[in-house]
Amino acid sequence: MWVIFDLNGTLLDPAGLLDPPEIPIAALDEANMMAMVTVLAGRETTFKPLFEAALRRGLERAGREPVEVDLSTLPPYPDVPDALQSLRDAGFRLAVLTQSAVEPSETALTNAGIREHFEHVLSAPASGAFKPEDLAYKAALERVGATDAWFVAGHWWDVAGATFAGLQTAWISRTDVAYPVAMPEPHVRGADVADVARAIISRA
Repeated sequence: MWVIFDLNGTLLDPAGLLDPPEIPIAALDEANMMAMVTVLAGRETTFKPLFEAALRRGLERAGREPVEVDLSTLPPYPDVPDALQSLRDAGFRLAVLTQSAVEPSETALTNAGIREHFEHVLSAPASGAFKPEDLAYKAALERVGATDAWFVAGHWWDVAGATFAGLQTAWISRTDVAYPVAMPEPHVRGADVADVARAIISRA
């Protein structure tokens, strides 16, 4: 069985980009809103300029000057390395599905010291869709050669999209805090990756 992870805000911690950490965390979600608007308008874009624009807006709203940040320098959350190893030890195969391009995502995973855990690093836009479009999740399943998989994310909209697409889902409440009751319920909830890894293993 495959476990497919979101990258930024799920495995890697955006809080280290700048203070206060609420600004880069919020910028991740806002960049994804921009991606959704772009898709609905029938236009194409990449994630990097959307995140940069969202971060700039967050800083401007806080009365601060824009700064440049590098997503490839994000550290993993402290519980992530051991949680990934526990899933592999239990026989699961791991992949990443991100809004970012493959090359910078590979670099970020390598810099974080966790690239070795993943057989595939997949970019949703490379399939012609941004998450949470169901095409993004279904294309990931096709790429790994599976008809079913777990999808793990720390963003409610990502979990909802994967649930609608028919995957088994795990939501991490670490920064999201509250899951919207109007969205489909994730199969597993946890405070961090370690929590959801234990829950996924227990259901194997």
